[in-house]
Amino acid sequence: MSSARRLLTVRRNLSILGLKFLHKLTSIQKKPIFKIYGKTFKIHPNVFHPRWSITSLMLVKNLDVKLGDVVLDMGCGCGIQAIFAAERAFRVVAVDVNPFAVCLAWENVRLNGLEGKVEVRLGNLFQPIKQNEKFNLIIFNPPFFPGKPKNVVENAWIDENGEIMQKFFSKVGMYLFPGGRVQITYSSIASLSIDELEKLFEENKFEVKVKIKKKLLTETLYLYTLKTLNFKNFNINTNLPHTGSVG
Repeated sequence: MSSARRLLTVRRNLSILGLKFLHKLTSIQKKPIFKIYGKTFKIHPNVFHPRWSITSLMLVKNLDVKLGDVVLDMGCGCGIQAIFAAERAFRVVAVDVNPFAVCLAWENVRLNGLEGKVEVRLGNLFQPIKQNEKFNLIIFNPPFFPGKPKNVVENAWIDENGEIMQKFFSKVGMYLFPGGRVQITYSSIASLSIDELEKLFEENKFEVKVKIKKKLLTETLYLYTLKTLNFKNFNINTNLPHTGSVG
């Protein structure tokens, strides 16, 4: 194994250990309700706490939701992206493969008075989406570390060989309106390299419109806003809080 490969493995292991530690620390806390940017959320021991997910907070701060959009929140977890997206969206559908996350997201939707605007569904990727459903914006804060998940919580950060990402991009275009956008997070130490990820965008006819970076000790995190290449009249929202690197 080369020194670069060994260093990558060490960085991955440190990041995963950190996530496990933070989740364990959160799960023993006695206060099950917390606030993020003024919204109220419950937590559950079988759902990862969004406060410790830097990619999740990057998304919240930079959501490209236009007034009246129909939004899909893929891998919704506790529902944080769906709830913030609902501020401007006409309707939001939130999906997760973890049944504990689906129940928790429904609770958080009710806590924030959004029952008529946000719908939460159980299923893997696009499985619970109807064939004729289309969205203006699809949000995905995906799992991206290599390995095999040992429980439902680890499903939130482990994607062996980048299979989840490849399956997502093989189908996402079918569920977008013309001019639809995708916002997706990733890491420099993920299963796929950043070059492999961006090649996946290109192969599936997506163009990067906004690319935000945040450098951490063990990795660099990325937030991409993508548009479909076959739609020429797309205009990105230039009023995003961040349009360059996040420091």
